[in-house]
Amino acid sequence: MNTRNHLSYESLLQRADKSVSEAVATVGKTYRLNYHFMPQAYWMNDPNGLVFFNGYYHVFYQHHPYSSEWGSMHWGHARTKDFIDWEHLPISLAPSEDYDADGCLSGSAVVGNGVLHLFYTGQRVVDGKTTQVQCRATSLDGVNFVKDRRNPLISDYPPEGSPDFRDPKVWEHSGVWFMALASGKDGIGKVLLYKSRDLSQWEYAGVLAQSDGTQGAIWECPDVFSLGGKHVLVVSPIGREPRRVIYFVGTLDYESGRFTADYSKELDHGPDFYAFGTERRLLLAWMDAWDVDLPSKKDNWAGAFTIPRELVLDANGCLRIHPLPELRRLRKEHFSATSILLDGNEKKLAAFDLKEAGLEIILQLDMEKTTASHFGIVFTDAQSSSQFSVGFKEKGKKLYLDTNDVGSGRKGIFSATLSLQEDRLELRIFVDRSSIEIFSDNGVVSLTSRIYPSSHTLIPHVFVVDGKLEVASIERWSLAK
Repeated sequence: MNTRNHLSYESLLQRADKSVSEAVATVGKTYRLNYHFMPQAYWMNDPNGLVFFNGYYHVFYQHHPYSSEWGSMHWGHARTKDFIDWEHLPISLAPSEDYDADGCLSGSAVVGNGVLHLFYTGQRVVDGKTTQVQCRATSLDGVNFVKDRRNPLISDYPPEGSPDFRDPKVWEHSGVWFMALASGKDGIGKVLLYKSRDLSQWEYAGVLAQSDGTQGAIWECPDVFSLGGKHVLVVSPIGREPRRVIYFVGTLDYESGRFTADYSKELDHGPDFYAFGTERRLLLAWMDAWDVDLPSKKDNWAGAFTIPRELVLDANGCLRIHPLPELRRLRKEHFSATSILLDGNEKKLAAFDLKEAGLEIILQLDMEKTTASHFGIVFTDAQSSSQFSVGFKEKGKKLYLDTNDVGSGRKGIFSATLSLQEDRLELRIFVDRSSIEIFSDNGVVSLTSRIYPSSHTLIPHVFVVDGKLEVASIERWSLAK
């Protein structure tokens, strides 16, 4: 290979692994999560392929192994059998060739003929001009990868695309391989489609789908899969505010290569959910964002994944997102109470220490007996006046997360509208040392955010404003491995 700096490819990988292993001892614990996947050290962002191979679920991710800032992208690698316990593996891809000299960007992983294939975007920047091409690396053992000598497999974008040409998502249908690629042109986000018989020779098949003009200028990290008798397209848009992941449910005509959408919605309504990977219709997403400074950087790490989530398509064509049932294995100390009527007062729950464990709360509310329009849970820092709250307004029709008074990190109020079709309303909350993930409306609505309390001891209170709140039940668990 024509490797950079005259180092062998193996030496580049070893140097990157050594950098991470030496940094592990310097990683601060202030905001390290208890039960989420994180890098051992330094920067991570997008999941790059969630795939089952040789008895394990493998996940790859964008990784900068030399600092806690975004830099020349490598592919980090880990595997798991249960999405609870993870094994970190050697770095899988490093920039080494002219075509990927400035980064091995996002992509996907598939298994074909017993071989694990990684598809990624190689990036090169010369005199301010960025070139993005599509490449492949393969492995027989799921640990050691070799770049294809024919790279780049796709060296230029089609007329409908632009130099923003990246994030290959590959899948198989009826003996043919397909590749969806992120692009955009003239302010219109697009997903471009390619097809292949052998995973090596790729033929352009046209524009799979594109924005209506309000849905972003570039559709990053596209994912396409079948679910519940329909097809689902998910994209992470650039050039749209708020910058949230969008999904479309409809039909993919493999003959024409066109996707027709019947329904679309934001996949998560929080500020820190972007770029994702799916396998077995399980989802992991990057639990951070580009537009906020991350307090963990000073501790020599940055980035984490959400808890694993299951995707289900309901009869109305709406995606429902549920925490993976295996997460129940994390439950330790348990508290429960039933039939609590709150009338202008609060229900104080026991304080918990995020240093030792995370937290899961399930709140079941009886809406027939509830007259209040505003209620929820506020988490107060035991050592300061800072707090954050999760609540409902408009008598349960709007769910919100308020982080304006939390210690540090992102400030704001983030909300979503609920269907509220049942008499009982459930609120499920996962809190870790620097994150919160909220689920409601039977999986239709979720909110994800990083939070950074001033201390690690929080006291939750169930509150109500102007009226009565009937709490059918409260359950609380500490969560730890």
